[in-house]
Amino acid sequence: MENKPKVLFLKVGKVTTTKLENKKRKELVSGIKKYPVQKAYLTRTGFLEDEQADLKHHGGENKALFLFSSSSYEEINKQCSTNYKIDEVSHFGENIILSNIKEEDICIGDVYKVGETIIQITQPRQPCWKLSANTNKKEMTKFIFDSGLTGWYAKVIKEGVICKNDMFELIERVEKDLTISVLNKLIVNPSIDIDLSKKAINSEYLGKPFQNSLNKRVQAKEKDTQFEVYHS
Repeated sequence: MENKPKVLFLKVGKVTTTKLENKKRKELVSGIKKYPVQKAYLTRTGFLEDEQADLKHHGGENKALFLFSSSSYEEINKQCSTNYKIDEVSHFGENIILSNIKEEDICIGDVYKVGETIIQITQPRQPCWKLSANTNKKEMTKFIFDSGLTGWYAKVIKEGVICKNDMFELIERVEKDLTISVLNKLIVNPSIDIDLSKKAINSEYLGKPFQNSLNKRVQAKEKDTQFEVYHS
């Protein structure tokens, strides 16, 4: 990669409650709104200053850090005719925005050095209805799911401080076929490469929530309805 990836923005936030108008849900209780900081201390379960509301689906050791690509932001703006800025409140709940890297460049199991920390990639983000609620765009969750512009989660191997402009350095790659981009295509339609879908399901590096979702899709095929409630 010609220009090495680096941390463009770090973001942390507290749980907030936002009233929703004319929606089937009355309010959004979430830590999705995160704000830029110059540095933050990363623990095994996330940044010290950061919070999540729904601990069943967000946070925890395997989803300690949520990373997003600046080029994915650009692509979302282009395809959705939006003008989301990467230097303001997070529109997608991201903790880190990186330059010069995207979903097709990241594999599950990848180990990276970022500032003082060492992290390992676990899975793509699985978009839920809160993305549509937070961006006030009804189709945003489905668009993120279909487009694969999801961002990705990581667990923390070594705690420490991450600062704005720190480099994002690959230390080890163990699953070269299972990129975030590939996994996002498989979760939409596992049958495009059933062998690769099974390889992902059996990988020790894939996060359990994504692994379970993919396995359900492989087993149920077109009858799988697990995302109907989650996405709307």
